[in-house]
Amino acid sequence: MLGKKKTMAVGMALLLVLGAAGCGKKTATQPAAVKVKAMQAIKRDTPLTYEYTGFVEARDQVSIRSKVTGTIVKKYVEGGDYVEAGQLLYEIDPRTYQTNLLNAQANLANAQATLENARRDASRYQALYEQGAVSKQTADQYNTALAQSEASVGAYNALVGSAQVSLSDTRIVAPFAGKIDTSTLAEGEFVTANSTVLTTLSNSNPMRVRFSVPESDYLDLMKGSVNNGGNLRDITLTLANGSKYPYTGRIDQVDRSVSDSTGTLTLKAIFDNPDGTLLPGMFANISLIGAIEPGAVLVPQRAVTDLMYKHYVYVVNDDHTVSLKEVTLGARVGRLWLVKSGLTGNETVVVEGTQKLNKDSKVEPTMITEADLETMTEYNAGTTEKK
Repeated sequence: MLGKKKTMAVGMALLLVLGAAGCGKKTATQPAAVKVKAMQAIKRDTPLTYEYTGFVEARDQVSIRSKVTGTIVKKYVEGGDYVEAGQLLYEIDPRTYQTNLLNAQANLANAQATLENARRDASRYQALYEQGAVSKQTADQYNTALAQSEASVGAYNALVGSAQVSLSDTRIVAPFAGKIDTSTLAEGEFVTANSTVLTTLSNSNPMRVRFSVPESDYLDLMKGSVNNGGNLRDITLTLANGSKYPYTGRIDQVDRSVSDSTGTLTLKAIFDNPDGTLLPGMFANISLIGAIEPGAVLVPQRAVTDLMYKHYVYVVNDDHTVSLKEVTLGARVGRLWLVKSGLTGNETVVVEGTQKLNKDSKVEPTMITEADLETMTEYNAGTTEKK
């Protein structure tokens, strides 16, 4: 009887254990679905925009030097002034050059008088020779003297012209319209011909922006200029304070070769500058459109996760689980990345909440549109950039 009770007690204990185990299975809950924001990948023809850092420079710039040596006796401008072409900037002491001109003119007058006498003598002795009154040698001597006098007049004429040029060079004028720098010499300064810089003049409208592009980008841009209606003319500029420059530019200079050291090519874009906003030496960001990528796959930049130098996106499956897909990125287009490989464009990708996900996580997606990206926080907008 005791053995039977013992057996029943053991059986009850086993039932209790199994019951507890069964109850445990019934009360265990599945992980809750993670709430995320998701968006359908975009597939459309996309013009690729490229962005580079550029430097503003004047289209024309010249260091103005005196062509004569002397002391500055008059200064007609101040640093930073805008001047017109031909406007008088400086005057060098002209007295020495006036004296040189007067001497050259006097020497020319003497040479011209000597020439007149030589012409009369040569004419008279030529006639006497023809009459047989003098020898040919005598006539030739006077003809030679005439030629020497003519050469002397030519030489003195040249000296007068040179003296006139030197005198005019004492008045230094602007070769073109533009703005002069603030490093101008003052009255009383002594300058040396073709050496001393009086000031620097640069034009202010239009202006150029110089920038360098990788060889591969240049080829893409040239392709775009053919296939996309010449968009190398529709170039936009962003200034250092983030403001958009109101005028568009165009490429007007391409360097003759790619740099051996950097593998880049220098381009220059020209911009109208009627308000004088652009100044030489400014930094600016150049944005220009290259080729159109047909059927490009685009995803929000927020959807991309970087792991170990690779790029991934979470794709929402039909059963509301997620898969981690590796992608290769191309250009950045506004708030989107162009995906070169890894997606077909038919996927739904997680845009917000990726930090809470793991592979095969269950999600509860709230679908958003491209327009909603404009209102999402913690987003750094930008234009095209190579990744």
